[in-house]
This record gives sequence, structure tokens and C-alpha cells, in this order.
Amino acid sequence: MRRAGLVSVRADQRHIGFSGADEVGTTPDDLDFEARYEALRVAYLAALPQRRTDAVEHWRACMHDAQSPAWRELHTLVHRLSGSAPCYGLEEVGATAQKLDRMLSGKPPCRDVAALAPWVDCLLAALDAALATAA
Repeated sequence: MRRAGLVSVRADQRHIGFSGADEVGTTPDDLDFEARYEALRVAYLAALPQRRTDAVEHWRACMHDAQSPAWRELHTLVHRLSGSAPCYGLEEVGATAQKLDRMLSGKPPCRDVAALAPWVDCLLAALDAALATAA
């Protein structure tokens, strides 16, 4: 309901002014969201070392066998990183994983180790940088 340029909101929230931007972080709901988000971010970062290890193991298996099930596992891991990493501020991890995801999901999927190797190296370097920053 609009009145004199302000939007009515619940009593425990602040009003949104003419610009449409409210004061983030000022309500109990905002603070609760921030705490939950931070807990998710910490858990995500804590899982990154294992994801990096998994990526290395899958990649090693892929390099030795073009028919290895590790290709599917590598693709799944890369796909998940491409979507989730940017949500936690890891844009470089997400962008590199997205490039690999596109290559691995092509029709037919890329299994050219020489073409993929630089992108896998970039992903591992981005994960290393994210881990170093998080430490």
C-alpha cells in the first residue's frame, strides 16, 4: 500500500523510501539472514579443499582413460562449482568452472586432455587462491 511515496511494511521493518532501497541489515530478519549466510559460506569454504582434491583425482583418471567414469564425476564437480562458487564471492572459481563446464557438456563432450589441461590448471589455481584468501 503506497502513501506519500512510502511503502508500508511490517511493523518490525523499516520503510522503503522513494528510491526503493531499504536499509539492509537493520531488521532482525536481515541479521538472521546474514548469520545464516555466513554459516553457509564458512561451510562452503571448509569443503573446498576436498573439492580440490576430488578435482585432481578425477582429472588424473581422465588423463589416462578417455572412457573413465571420472569424466562424468569431473563434469559434475565442475558444474556444481560453476553455479555455487559465485554465490560465495568466488567469481574466478565460478568463471573458470563455467568454461570447463561448457567444454565438458558439449555435444560431443570434450575429452581432449590437451585442450582441457590449461582450464583445469586455471581452476586448481583459482581454488588455491580462494583457499589462501579464506585461511
